[in-house]
Amino acid sequence: MVDDHSVLRENIPAYALGALDAEEAASLEAHLQTCEACREELAGYRALSDGLLAAMPPRQPSPALRRRLQGRLPGARKAPQPRISWAWGGLAAGAAFLLLLALSLFSLTQLRQINQQQAALLRQARTDQAALAMLSYTSTQTLAVNGGQITGTLLLNRDHNTAMLITWDMPQLPANRTYQVWFINPNGGRVSGGIFRPDSGGSYTAAMLWPEESLSAYTGLGVTIEPAGGSPQPTGQRVLKVDF
Repeated sequence: MVDDHSVLRENIPAYALGALDAEEAASLEAHLQTCEACREELAGYRALSDGLLAAMPPRQPSPALRRRLQGRLPGARKAPQPRISWAWGGLAAGAAFLLLLALSLFSLTQLRQINQQQAALLRQARTDQAALAMLSYTSTQTLAVNGGQITGTLLLNRDHNTAMLITWDMPQLPANRTYQVWFINPNGGRVSGGIFRPDSGGSYTAAMLWPEESLSAYTGLGVTIEPAGGSPQPTGQRVLKVDF
């Protein structure tokens, strides 16, 4: 075990020259308060520094003190080498993180698309089942839809007061527009039958209609383009009309 007194005593010459750092100087000063021998030695070194060098024999510093003093010279300190390995490691970690993030975003996009496709297939399957159920009734009436470029079929069942509008080649609409169905009464009044939008990528569009009154109270049906959410009364372009 190294004698603390010996280590602190070796620091006395450097302390007299002001060459100790703050921490070492503080340790030596605390030691000097309790060690008379070190105080006397410090006084001797300070006498040397005050011009009494000729009156006293020269003292050779210990090898350990010489190494410590040489280590404090500016030229003896080596410039720190750049952490190349750390830099490359940081770049590799950053690249791996970006790759993982890109793969996660791609997976989320693919999952969203799959969910949308599954939802569209489920809606189409339910529509097909509803259409087959309506066609199974002999009382279901089939009316042709002809609206220029838009063609299709209107299934009408007055006994069950249900209707299904099936159209082909319905144009896609902006997000702020929707198709709205209107039931037409004998006086020419329009009653909303609901709104719908065609499924993107679907071969046809089907809308199940549930009129508030009996279908016998109406003479026809029309579809217009309205603002998203629908309108109280028709305000936009009519794209098709079917007479009952």
